[in-house]
Amino acid sequence: MAKLDELESRKALLVAQAEFDRLKLGMALHDVRRIVRPTVSSAQRSAVHTLAARALGIALPVLGFSRVGRVVRGLSIGLSVYRFLRGWRGAR
Repeated sequence: MAKLDELESRKALLVAQAEFDRLKLGMALHDVRRIVRPTVSSAQRSAVHTLAARALGIALPVLGFSRVGRVVRGLSIGLSVYRFLRGWRGAR
């Protein structure tokens, strides 16, 4: 019986340690994001948006989420293939 209690306490300790490590990782990722992409004031926010974000902002209400999603997915795959081929060609 004591062995079972010992195993249960060990399991609880491991679960708590895993949760703590997960929280530490999340905080570290948040810090990295903040360093890589610093916050922008609301006055500068309009200058930060790219042409693609503005186009999506216009296309979503007009065309709908499903159509725009398909187009964006297709463009994403196309861009990935283009980058792959360009990198593969440059490596040769």
